[in-house]
Amino acid sequence: MKRLALLALAAAAPLFVVSSADEAQPAPKAETQIQTPSGAFVDLGLNTRGYREFRRAKDGAVMVLVPEGVFPKWTYTSNPDLQAEVNLQAVGAFLVDKHEVTNAQAAAFLGQAKDLKWSAGSVAKGETRLVASQEWGLEITDKGAKVRAGLEKYPFVGGTGDFAVEYAAWAGAALPHCFEWEKAASGTAGFWFPWGSDKVPDGTLANTYLYGPKHPMPVGSFPAGDSPFGCSDMVGNVAERVCEAQAEVDVKVGALPIMVKGGSWATTHWANNRIVDQDFQSVKDADGTVGFRLVIRDPAVIKALGGPAAPVLRCAEGVDAAFEEAAARNVPVFLFLSYETCGLSDRIRAQVFADPKFIEYCNEWAVVLVGGHPGDGASAPIEPAAGPSVLYPGCKAENVRKVFADLVEVIDVRRFPEAIYNFKVAPGQFVLCPHEEMLDAPEDMIMDGEATMPKDGGDAGKYIAALKAAQAKLGTGQSRTDFAAGKPGPSTTWKPTPKQDK
Repeated sequence: MKRLALLALAAAAPLFVVSSADEAQPAPKAETQIQTPSGAFVDLGLNTRGYREFRRAKDGAVMVLVPEGVFPKWTYTSNPDLQAEVNLQAVGAFLVDKHEVTNAQAAAFLGQAKDLKWSAGSVAKGETRLVASQEWGLEITDKGAKVRAGLEKYPFVGGTGDFAVEYAAWAGAALPHCFEWEKAASGTAGFWFPWGSDKVPDGTLANTYLYGPKHPMPVGSFPAGDSPFGCSDMVGNVAERVCEAQAEVDVKVGALPIMVKGGSWATTHWANNRIVDQDFQSVKDADGTVGFRLVIRDPAVIKALGGPAAPVLRCAEGVDAAFEEAAARNVPVFLFLSYETCGLSDRIRAQVFADPKFIEYCNEWAVVLVGGHPGDGASAPIEPAAGPSVLYPGCKAENVRKVFADLVEVIDVRRFPEAIYNFKVAPGQFVLCPHEEMLDAPEDMIMDGEATMPKDGGDAGKYIAALKAAQAKLGTGQSRTDFAAGKPGPSTTWKPTPKQDK
């Protein structure tokens, strides 16, 4: 168990509609469809995790937009008590179904499909079997497919991999590759399970054999187990078909969904529910424990939907993570310490941190470390105790608070310069050398600091210039892109400034 410790169509809609009790009610809001190469979508706005959702008009499925970026991808190990290797993997933006395809959706597809051969218990296309009757799936007869009473919202089971491919093509989508599925399930932190890394599946998080009713349940029955992007049931309920590619370099044209991931209602041991775990299953098999969800990775579709949210500043998860990455890449750490009630901090956050040039530069050529404190607003803080940060999109509120505590409230004068925890005017801003082992004294860590860093928030170029000057002192740095690709980082040529004799 060591690893678990790691870590908006009516043209003239009325203003009101009248209920049966003759009470005036607001008319339903008209929905505007967005046309894409994969069909029409409706923008549903942000979900509870802060990611955009869209309803696919073809079958009513809700899709989550997973933005482009890296995630820590773990390699598979047969021994769940041993730590596997982790690699940072870059993945392009894609849409993924929030829920598994349901029995109702599968039946609707079969109801309109052509050239099918129906028989008692099975339906095929030519010689290729597509669906078999299942107790918790569809009832197949020689006249068609029927959803068993009460199972409309249950995940579809009893379909072959060939059926999943046919359904995906009809919906204008595809089956996910392993690495896409893993990112949607684990988030940018690379969790072992959708909800985190320190708790195995239980009756509140997922439908598994030991804690569930020993059969599938309606999709979305375990919101506490949703992934960081807001995808449901990525562990338990039914296992999901994915194509075998582990990375973009492995992607093959016509790759088949011959792997299944996430475990199911029949899974007994938590190790088989790990995001990294997977099993082989032939595309010819029709199983009562296996279903699927879809992805759309076509850039033209993503663009038609408005693209991912505007790029946000990537911030490190914590102090140690910031210094470890910056040292490996030989790039400076940009430290920003602020209070929620600080006006100077407001101006910098609203202008510099939102400046596309600043975001672009820092996301590739620096490691940003943000610490925040409620300050005078402690009785009514803006930031939540945990969850997505309000002031720093893309960050977790609890991480922002912890960074501040680690550097300002829990003083370690042996490791960090006194100027950091003793900064005079918020925000405290410092450009830091990440090579702690090369310091003659903690003060050597500061390459640019409070005396010279601008606090007016008007010109992001000044910040970029300070970071570039620090990089020149460090020597050749490594871009985030190359780091994510696993390329070796350069060695630093930096040395502490010699002290003058008094």
